[in-house]
Amino acid sequence: IYDLVIPTENFRTGKIPRPQNSFIIYRRNYQARLALSDAPNVTLNRVSKITSNKWRKESREIRKVFDILAECAKKVHKCIYPDYVYNPKKQA
Repeated sequence: IYDLVIPTENFRTGKIPRPQNSFIIYRRNYQARLALSDAPNVTLNRVSKITSNKWRKESREIRKVFDILAECAKKVHKCIYPDYVYNPKKQA
């Protein structure tokens, strides 16, 4: 669970990552399970398509679990980056 809720750092841009939502945590979980299975060479694009379809079909109970994990991730993010404020850049 720790690996799912801890934010991933972006070393290239140096930006603070946004808190993860329930779908992102679901996708990370699915990708981790896939890496341990017999198909570790699946592309990230394919993983995104598979998880998107699976997410839409998931039950409310499963989604609720990931909603709770997302709330935990939000709290962890707040502890790690207490001064973080999301400021989206406006498109020209």
